[in-house]
Amino acid sequence: MEDGLYFEEYADDWSYQTGSKMISEEMVRTFVESFGYTSPTFADKDYASREYAGRMAPGLLGLTVAEGLVLNEGLTRRRGIFLMELTPKFLKPIHVGDSISNRVSFHSKRLTSKPDRGVVITDHDVVTDKGDVAIHYQSVRMIRTRQFVEGAGS
Repeated sequence: MEDGLYFEEYADDWSYQTGSKMISEEMVRTFVESFGYTSPTFADKDYASREYAGRMAPGLLGLTVAEGLVLNEGLTRRRGIFLMELTPKFLKPIHVGDSISNRVSFHSKRLTSKPDRGVVITDHDVVTDKGDVAIHYQSVRMIRTRQFVEGAGS
């Protein structure tokens, strides 16, 4: 998608399925090392294989990849003003080697006090290639309306 959706384009029947991305060993290792996830559940491959049928990705890594899928698809490109809130529920583990995609659907919207922007709430299901919903979350974003004027200093 070259440009994302304007506020007005979100409607009750709107939904979108992103492409998928595989969670690699390198992604988990880098995330764990970068952010200090020292629990053996994430940091010790042998322990995770013994106790959990394989190395799991931290839930926040899964959420971050899921949001990256939304951004890479261009859903908010040139239309999103800022991300206001995420409310994730982590339902199932994501393991190294799993591919995830993001099913996005319209939840609700409202205009703000400024006519050039509104708030859009979408539901997201992060689905593994096994068909499991690993994460469910809502995102709240401020989105431009068609009245938005580029460079107007809003």
